[in-house]
Amino acid sequence: MSNVEKLVYGMLIENTGKAMCDSGGTDGRMWQRNQKKTFEDFRNEDEEVYEFDYKDGDITRTVSIFHFLTNNLELDDICDEFNANQNESNDWDADCDAYGVSENAWKHLNQEPSDAYDDEALNVETYRDVEIQRSWNTYNGDSDLSQILQGANVEINGDPYMIIQIHNGADARGGYTDAKLFKCDEEGMIHEYLSEYKDTYEIEEDLEEEYVDTYLDYAEGSSKTYTAKEVKKRIAELS
Repeated sequence: MSNVEKLVYGMLIENTGKAMCDSGGTDGRMWQRNQKKTFEDFRNEDEEVYEFDYKDGDITRTVSIFHFLTNNLELDDICDEFNANQNESNDWDADCDAYGVSENAWKHLNQEPSDAYDDEALNVETYRDVEIQRSWNTYNGDSDLSQILQGANVEINGDPYMIIQIHNGADARGGYTDAKLFKCDEEGMIHEYLSEYKDTYEIEEDLEEEYVDTYLDYAEGSSKTYTAKEVKKRIAELS
């Protein structure tokens, strides 16, 4: 288990509480479902799953949030310090354009030059140039991810990072994990080849080229599957 995998798994099973008006019922929240799964369950699941609605001919794609987050992201000393401060805090009071961040963690990450000189425990080398470039929530756009992500793109000393929360609740308005900091590659990507979203044209192209081998039945799941040829034949019948 890599450090990134360990951190992401911890986020996936993080208890984000129960809101009075959410639709989670007794155990329908994502953290409740995830806590029933082991680390190996997440690691062994497919990176992406295609489901086929035999009645209507529609294809649905779902991307594993675990695999999406653990392929390309890294943790360095800056991330470890920030995340340790997050773990020790119980507030989201940071004055910044990112959600889920504690005041203490943000202050430690975003030290001003005066802080670096005035505090004997710090020095000028600890000063960091931090810029939040944009914040985002995948719920507000097209996404095939198995869970909602909320976060912010951050530049630290000229390098790309991301502050990320996983939605572990039922309703998108609440139930997010504490934010964690990850380092990205030079391109600033979360995953180098697994796209967050594919439109209808891309899915049809995958089907035509038989790029996807197996399609699960939309109603029955893995207990019933279709080959690409069977899916194409059924769609032709419905056309």
